[in-house]
Amino acid sequence: MTDPAPAVRAKARMMPRWVARLGASGVPEATCGLFAFAYTEAFSDPTRVRSTLDVIIEIAICFFAGATGRWPRVGTLGVGACLLWMALTPAGISAAFFVLFIPIVSNGAHGRTILRDMAALLYFALALVRTVPLNTSVSDVAQTVVIWVILVGLAWGTGRTVSRLREEGKRQADLRAASLRSQRRSIARDLHDTVSYATTTMIMRAEQIKLRTTDDPELTQDLDFIISTGRRSVRDLRGMMETLRRNDPELDLEEDAPWRLVAVGDVIADRRAELAAHGYRLDVSADAEALDSLPSSVRETLAKLIVEATSNMVKHAGRGPCRLIIEVHDDMLEAVFTNPLRPGRDQRKAGHGLGIIGALERVEALGGELEATAASGTWILRAQLPLGG
Repeated sequence: MTDPAPAVRAKARMMPRWVARLGASGVPEATCGLFAFAYTEAFSDPTRVRSTLDVIIEIAICFFAGATGRWPRVGTLGVGACLLWMALTPAGISAAFFVLFIPIVSNGAHGRTILRDMAALLYFALALVRTVPLNTSVSDVAQTVVIWVILVGLAWGTGRTVSRLREEGKRQADLRAASLRSQRRSIARDLHDTVSYATTTMIMRAEQIKLRTTDDPELTQDLDFIISTGRRSVRDLRGMMETLRRNDPELDLEEDAPWRLVAVGDVIADRRAELAAHGYRLDVSADAEALDSLPSSVRETLAKLIVEATSNMVKHAGRGPCRLIIEVHDDMLEAVFTNPLRPGRDQRKAGHGLGIIGALERVEALGGELEATAASGTWILRAQLPLGG
């Protein structure tokens, strides 16, 4: 079986999807622009005289800077136009002037290298035009130039670093998806070459024995059960292999696999027959119509839970009636399985099998609860599944 690449196994946890969507929507830029405007208004120099036009320009430059994430060209050009106006007016420098770094970082972070470089050069030139005349000596001018080179360079480098991190995250995600696809195909091949082949051979041998045996009704009945069970297993295996060979593993979260599309009523009927073949009686209390109308995710989990619980009954139940009670409420489904424990079974070990652990994981994945207890010689498995879908 193909082993996942070491880089994938050691990969750090990816950022939540909502964080990525947040960055793509332009919210960080808008937040920075709003903060810059609020800071400008709250901490502006009271001695500085501002005309109405100056206030409008400050509002506009903060707006365009905040819009860069959503409308990069409009935001970048708008900030440039406002900087040009500020550079040509004699008014003092306000805090809003420094929002020029937002478009540089934003364009760099989103991989818009041409727009980033053009903005960096244009804004740097306009910043020099605006600030150099404020200096009175050559050393002050040189210091101002160096400071702006450092600040613009930091903004440029920050955007480039964020872009490279985003690209690396995407590359790691693609690598992980490719590794998963390879692993799933390997599992599908192994299932076909081992389990599917062995099950098909078993069915063929059982059919041959059935053809040679005509005078033993009980043996014929047992062979029919083996053949029908084997055929169902092969059908389920084929569906599982088809699911494993899908190109995109994430599709499994939204689409129903073929092997899952089994009515809960059919599952109950099959399990009753299985229990009856082993000498157990399963009493069922459930509304068939309500079960058929369940969400697909709940129906699938319930079917798997029924199979697991009844399989445990075959393995561990004592003699006596086994019961299954399913109640469907407005927002919750409750399923209760009970059976007498086999004499001598250690009740303290109840609920620690791998099958129960797997059932617990399925139930919790839907936001439900699963409780397994043993009391007074009776094994009780209770599951609650929300019907939110």
